[in-house]
Amino acid sequence: MIQIDDAGSGSFIGGTCIGFYRPETNEYYFDIIPVELYNTDNFKKKLYLDDVVEITKKAFKALRVSKSESIEICRGYMFERLKCWLTEEGFCWYVTQITGRIQEVVERNFELYAVNLGLPKDYIKFTRFPFHFHKLLRWVLSDYENRINLCKVGWKSWQKIKDITPTLSYAQIQQSNFVCLKCGKHIKKGSNVAVLEFFSNKQNFIYLHSGCEN
Repeated sequence: MIQIDDAGSGSFIGGTCIGFYRPETNEYYFDIIPVELYNTDNFKKKLYLDDVVEITKKAFKALRVSKSESIEICRGYMFERLKCWLTEEGFCWYVTQITGRIQEVVERNFELYAVNLGLPKDYIKFTRFPFHFHKLLRWVLSDYENRINLCKVGWKSWQKIKDITPTLSYAQIQQSNFVCLKCGKHIKKGSNVAVLEFFSNKQNFIYLHSGCEN
């Protein structure tokens, strides 16, 4: 049996991880749909769904999947075009709720991928899984020019607020539990900080070391 699952399709940061697992032999295969397929033009065409098919072709070749094997597919929109391809190729498949080992591992792989993009491990814990859009937005706006290219900018939720411009002010931090979302280092209590303020679903504040705002 082959199980197919995805992780990251609901994260504003990064592409999407597609995972394949054969429980009988504990074999895995993973690949990432590149975030470029989520830009405005490609997202409208749903090219990321075509890439799921291409990734599956590579995975089936690597795992030597036969048409006698049953294939379990996770529920959700990510596999719409894959279902058509599997039927055309004569594979036996069905949709079900994917749980257990494959779900754990594919989610972990996406987290590692997100960390490699620069998202701090501690911030992933803060946003919780799947990553929360408005909390990730704070991280992106902390270093907009370098981070916006890591995002699914074709999303309607981003298109609604893409012209957002945080206001800048300065203050002295009176708490000791803040981290600069640009450099990732701790902000000492009593430090002078730059404050970025913006409104998405609510009023948001970003605290940066004085100097990191430049």
